[in-house]
Amino acid sequence: MCNLNDIITKIFPLIQADAFSKNMEIIFEPEEIPLVPLNIREIHQLILNLCRNGLEAMKDGGYLTVRTFKDGQDVVLSVKDEGTGIPIENLDKLGKPFFSTKDDGTGLGLASCYNIATRHKAVINFDTSPRGTTFFIRFNS
Repeated sequence: MCNLNDIITKIFPLIQADAFSKNMEIIFEPEEIPLVPLNIREIHQLILNLCRNGLEAMKDGGYLTVRTFKDGQDVVLSVKDEGTGIPIENLDKLGKPFFSTKDDGTGLGLASCYNIATRHKAVINFDTSPRGTTFFIRFNS
């Protein structure tokens, strides 16, 4: 049983360094949440992948917001970028291995996030618009 906020706090300096190197800022907005059963190593990878994807989706000066909150019985992790959103033709391909919109992407980052979520009995949803994309990972508490 782990506190998701503690996990994020431990890797936050790494995410901040990624953001700083791209002239962006990251905001962490933790709320009080219950403990959930998590594999810390896998959750580190999930958070880093989502944050790096968000940073790569934005232009200089953008803000990436990482939040945790409780919604009913779920503990939710959200990662919100200020990019241009996900094109409609790519929505059904998200999380598929080897699908990438990046020139140097492998298409494995988001696929591994979906696999990690599945192993944790969590669900990934997202909202996207021309003003940005937010990924929501819902863990049962």
